[in-house]
Amino acid sequence: KRQASEGVDAERGTVFLLSDDGSEIWSKVLQGDENLEIRLPVGKGIAGTVAETGDVINIPDAHEDERFDPSWDHKTGFRTRQILCRPIRSRDGRITGVFQLLNKKEGDFEEADETYLDALSIHAALALENAQLHISAIERERQTREILLVQNVQRAYQPERATLEFGPVQCAGMNLLCEDASGDYYDFIPLERGRHAIVIGDVSGHGLKSALVMAQARAFLRAFCSTVDSLDEVINRLDACLAADLSGGLFMCMAIAVVDPETGTMHWCNAGHPPPLLWRARDGSIEKLNPTGRILGILPMPDHEEGEARVLEPGDTVLMYTDGATEARRPDQTMDEEERLMALLAKSADKSPDGLIDAVHDALCEWTGVEQMDDDLTMIAFKMTAKA
Repeated sequence: KRQASEGVDAERGTVFLLSDDGSEIWSKVLQGDENLEIRLPVGKGIAGTVAETGDVINIPDAHEDERFDPSWDHKTGFRTRQILCRPIRSRDGRITGVFQLLNKKEGDFEEADETYLDALSIHAALALENAQLHISAIERERQTREILLVQNVQRAYQPERATLEFGPVQCAGMNLLCEDASGDYYDFIPLERGRHAIVIGDVSGHGLKSALVMAQARAFLRAFCSTVDSLDEVINRLDACLAADLSGGLFMCMAIAVVDPETGTMHWCNAGHPPPLLWRARDGSIEKLNPTGRILGILPMPDHEEGEARVLEPGDTVLMYTDGATEARRPDQTMDEEERLMALLAKSADKSPDGLIDAVHDALCEWTGVEQMDDDLTMIAFKMTAKA
């Protein structure tokens, strides 16, 4: 701005920048000790007209031109006599801003002044592009730091892989991200008398917003599991808390099993989640633990019910999963389905829980032809290894 003003011997100069959406131009000016921001719609006023048309405007008497708005003169006490205004263009010819110079100190603005601004605008456009690239780089770096922070926090309580053994029960969990953070949830929650709650859930969507909802649900669930005895009441209270907070189409499905290693009894509840699969070692049958209630976070209605308890015998295996395991798509958009997952379970149920999860994951990668899924993928497998 200073170089433009001094180069043509103008009293004042302003550089307007075009907004990201192209609807207005803006600039900051110093008035006394105060920074003021000027914003003009594209097409309004002298500078706005130049931003719209790309023409050079040289006006010897501003107050005689109907496009001139004298209100800024009235506000500042400055008297505008002449205006020279020309566009600033990027290397590809796009208008990115406007030079506006006011009041030639001697005489009127001439063609030589326009030529000088034309040459200067090339350098100004390059400087603006470099500044915008620098700002974008700083913003990307800030976002990367924030994403890494969220990932580190999430991974602290939900690692990519985890194993657990309590009594004769072996467990393994896996959570793979498709974006920067996961809305999927898995957890092993220790309870009284050696029991554990084994939980899997899925928040609608994925990314940072879903990850925050998942963290909130995890905190609620752990608190209720330690204070409430009835499993259906735990889910009803969680539903009420989520329904009070969630908006914008967010919701969550969840399946939870509480396993007693002394008796082998498994109490369970399914809030709109894809049904966990129970493989029986005695005959190779597979049972689906279908939903016993609706998804969480829509309406706070206490109607979740606990499913009929199951007793796990040696070798019995349960596979819990999110829809990333049943909705993975091949390049031809053919979708993986529950039947294929059940066949994989039957084929690999003799493996350890860790081995079963690896087998399912490898089969999904082979099915889709990619290693990176387009949805979060979370699985839990647990097995009763001996008679309770």
